[in-house]
Amino acid sequence: MAGTENEDERTALLPNDQPNTLYRTLSRISEPAEPALPPDDTDTHITTVKETSGSKSANVWTTLSVLLVGVFISQTDASLVMAVYAKVASEFHNLDSGSWLMSAYILAQCVAQPLYGKLSDLFGRKALLQVSYLLFAAGTAGAGLSPSMGAVIVSRALQGAGSAGMLAMVSIIITDLVPMNEVAVFRSYVNILATSGRSCGGVIGGLLSSALGWRWAFLIQVPFILLAIILVQLRLHMAERDVESTERTWDKLKRIDFIGAFFLCSTILAVCLILDLGGKKVGWTPQSILMFGGIAALSAIGFVISALYASEPILPLRLLTHYAVFTNSLMVFLQSSTQAALTLLIPVFFQVVKKASVAEAGAYLIPAFTGNLLGGLTSGYWIKRTGLFKVPTVVAPMLTMVCMVLCLFTWHEGISSWRAIVSLPGGFATAMVSSSTFVGAAAGVEHEDVAVAASTMYLLMNLGAVAGISVGSAVFEDTLRAGLIKAVEGRDDGRKILEGALSSMAYVQGAGREIRRIIVPAYVESFHHVNCK
Repeated sequence: MAGTENEDERTALLPNDQPNTLYRTLSRISEPAEPALPPDDTDTHITTVKETSGSKSANVWTTLSVLLVGVFISQTDASLVMAVYAKVASEFHNLDSGSWLMSAYILAQCVAQPLYGKLSDLFGRKALLQVSYLLFAAGTAGAGLSPSMGAVIVSRALQGAGSAGMLAMVSIIITDLVPMNEVAVFRSYVNILATSGRSCGGVIGGLLSSALGWRWAFLIQVPFILLAIILVQLRLHMAERDVESTERTWDKLKRIDFIGAFFLCSTILAVCLILDLGGKKVGWTPQSILMFGGIAALSAIGFVISALYASEPILPLRLLTHYAVFTNSLMVFLQSSTQAALTLLIPVFFQVVKKASVAEAGAYLIPAFTGNLLGGLTSGYWIKRTGLFKVPTVVAPMLTMVCMVLCLFTWHEGISSWRAIVSLPGGFATAMVSSSTFVGAAAGVEHEDVAVAASTMYLLMNLGAVAGISVGSAVFEDTLRAGLIKAVEGRDDGRKILEGALSSMAYVQGAGREIRRIIVPAYVESFHHVNCK
C-alpha cells in the first residue's frame, strides 16, 4: 500500500484523500462521517462513544492518561537501571554480567509482547493490563530484595514481561481510537512522558542509590505501581465487546500459538547467548558458536513450521517479508541497537573519566533523552502536517552518524561536562525513527494486519536494543580487557590492576593517578571502539 511516490505515501495518512475511510478494530467499529457534517481531521466515530468530537477527544485522553502512568513508571525504571547497574554488579563482584540487568529485561519484553496482543483480544485489554502491572510489581519488589546477581536478573526479566504489556497496550489502544494521520501525534505525546520518565529515572536512581542504597531505587517504585493498578481499575473503562464471548477459557487458550511463542523465545535467547555469553563467559570457540548457533537454527526452524501450520500464528510469516513491515522493522532495529549501545556506555564513560557519582552519571543521559523528546514531537508534527513519513526515516541515520562522529572527536580524557550535549542528535534520531517507521508499517498493510505489524515493530525495536546492549557490551569489554593487558604488561601488580579495573567501578574511581593513567585511556579507547563498530 505504501508506494514510492509522495502521493502514495500520503494516501493512507491524509484524511482529505480518503474522506470515507473506515478504521476498524476488535474494540471499535468506525463509521463514515454524516454527510450533513463538515469533515473533520478524524472522520471517525466510535460506536461506544456517541458524543461530539470534543467528548470523543476527552474520552481518548481520559483513557490514555491512565495508561501513561504505567508508561512513565516503566520508562523511569529503564533509565534508573542504566545509572545503577554498575553498582549492583560491583556489590556482587560480577561487573561483567551487569549488562544482563538490561538484556534480561528487554529479552522478556520480546518474548511477552506478541502474547499480550493476542491475549488482550481474547480476555480484554483491561485484564491484560492489570496482569502486566502485577508482573512488573513482583519483579520490582524481587529486584530490591534479591540476595544474588542471578536473582536480580530473574527479577528484571519479570519486570520486562510486565513492561511489555504496559507499553503494548498503549499502542493497541491508540490504533483503536484514532485515525492513521493522528497516530504519530499521539505517539509523540506518549514519547514525551516516556522521555520524561527516562530523564528522571537516571537522576532519581542515582540519588536513591547514593543516599539509601541501590535496593531502594527498586523498592520505592512499588507503591507507585500499586497506585497505577488502582487507577486502571477505577478509571479505565473499555468497550464491553472486548470481553464478550461465548468461548470457554480453554477454547480461548487453544487459539494462542504457544508453540510458536516458545520457539520464538528459544531463538531470541540462543542468539543473545551467542552475542553476550560467547564473548565473555566461554569464549568465541567453535564449540560454543556451534552449540548456541545450532539451538538458534533449530528453534528458528521450529518457529517457521509452527507459523506455517498454526491457525493463528503468533507472528505470521507473510508480514516478515512484507515490504513496508520488513524495511521499517529493519530501520527501527538498527537505530534501536545503535542508541542502546550508546546509552548503556554513557554513564560508564563519565564515571570513569570524570569520577562521576551514580547520580551524576545518570544526569549525563539527559541530553540524549531531551533529543528523544524533541525528535518525537518534530516527527509527529511533520507527519500530521504533510502526511509524509519517509523523510524522518531518511534523515534519522544521518543525525546518528553526526552524533557518533562528535563523540569520537570530543569525548576524551579531561572532557568538559557540557560536551555531553553531543549525544542529543542520537536521541533525536531515535525518536524520529520510532514515530515514522511505526506509521510507515501501519500505513503499508491492510487494516486487519495493523495490530500484528505494530507488535512486530515493537519486537524488532526490543531485539535491536538486546543486540545493541549485548554486542556493545561484549565489544567494550573485549577491547577493554585487551587494552588493559597490553598496558599492564611487565608490571608486578598487573594482575591486580587488571582484575580491579574489570570488576569494580569503585576501584577505577579510587585508584591513584599512576594507575588511572593506565586504566582511563583503555576505557576511552573501548568506548570509541564501540561507536566505530
